[in-house]
Amino acid sequence: MSARSEASQRTLYLIAAVAQGAGPLLTQPFVQRLLAPDEWGRVAFNLSVVSISLIVILAGLPLVITRTFFDPDRGHDKARSLAGFGILQSLGLGAAAAAVLAAWFGFKGTLGDELSLILALFAVGLLGAIQMCLAVLRAQKRAVAFVLLTIGAQTVGHLAGLAAVLFVDRSATAYLGAFTLVVAVTAVFSALLVRPERPFAFPGLVRDSTRSSLPLLPHSIALVLMLQGESFVLNAMHGPASYGVYGAMLPMALGPLSVVLALANVWETTLLARRGDDSDGSISRTQKEALGVSLALVLLGSTGAVFAANILAHDLSSQQFAVARILPGVAVGYVIFLMATTQLVAVNRTRSMAIITPLVAAAQLGCLVLVSASENLMAVALVKVAGFAVLGVLYALIARRVRPGLVDLRLVLIGLPVTAAITALTVFQPTWLLLSVAELGLLVLLMAGGAVALRRRARSAAMADQVS
Repeated sequence: MSARSEASQRTLYLIAAVAQGAGPLLTQPFVQRLLAPDEWGRVAFNLSVVSISLIVILAGLPLVITRTFFDPDRGHDKARSLAGFGILQSLGLGAAAAAVLAAWFGFKGTLGDELSLILALFAVGLLGAIQMCLAVLRAQKRAVAFVLLTIGAQTVGHLAGLAAVLFVDRSATAYLGAFTLVVAVTAVFSALLVRPERPFAFPGLVRDSTRSSLPLLPHSIALVLMLQGESFVLNAMHGPASYGVYGAMLPMALGPLSVVLALANVWETTLLARRGDDSDGSISRTQKEALGVSLALVLLGSTGAVFAANILAHDLSSQQFAVARILPGVAVGYVIFLMATTQLVAVNRTRSMAIITPLVAAAQLGCLVLVSASENLMAVALVKVAGFAVLGVLYALIARRVRPGLVDLRLVLIGLPVTAAITALTVFQPTWLLLSVAELGLLVLLMAGGAVALRRRARSAAMADQVS
């Protein structure tokens, strides 16, 4: 793929990330004001359930689908067959989880109160089916279709939820019902675009792929706890209204992660296609790019935290401002973790992932319980960021032990100290809105100028190479 095509792919995937993040960002301020605190807490909690349960239900299979696509022996057809299996698996698990909880809540006589959670689990199954199709689309480099499906499943889904709250019923059930309906329609269109093959069309394929992805199941469950374990802890210890105070700032972490995960569609495809072979330098370039993007996200997020926090919520406390400035730091630790684990998947060395992530998640969860007891939200955010930093370092070391060239250690040696410095410099700054806007504007101008300078330098180097 040419440099221009790769840039186009990145732009489209960033549009998908913006679309994915724009849904909650556009609707949250209105929904939070329209709903009673308990109902808003249910919406925030159930959307967290959707995000984290999706990771479990996927169990790493989309990565295996993308890797399979590059198999020389009918890889394209095998990937579509695995997608068919993944669709059935996602829909089945989502429906089964919803049915079990519906029966339980029905037995307790609280089904009406918990209907929004049942709908959220149906949405998880449908989103899992969409993700299986997206894994094929990104391997095929069909970024336009990828963007359209993401907009349908995320932006349109959340806007439909807001419309339901406005015109149907001011409840979490109305929001989740409309969201799930839109996701169902998007799932149908995703299957029509990809046209999955029969799940068991290739003998042994599902068995081998499941064996490869099986260690990713405990890893994925543990990752759920690391991504939003504080949601469960705060909700369990202090109730949905209290969680809503922290949850209102959670987009400050989820926003940067959405951008990282969007660009990961390019990064992971590059790494999985190379399978650990960096003879052309593409793996090194990809990891340097990922580090640069993650540091830019931390800098932008922490600098503009006061501005963003005022959009996300009202009547903000000092703890919420601190949380908003700390949470963007999760991006760098997550990028290190992403680069290392993708490389382990690429060379089919995933067994350690069944052990390392659960151990780190358990340690993080214990720390979260301790700091959540006093509702110290700033400490909760710090524990979240530190957990991913530890996870990234451990996987970088494991990947280098498997093969020294799999991970560039500069991801750790530069990324984490710079992140700590940015957080320390911004967390105790004044919470003046005009100051935040001015700092953010100046930073954007400086970064834009730097990007232009780097682009001109790259063009000059390319022209010099052509002349020589």
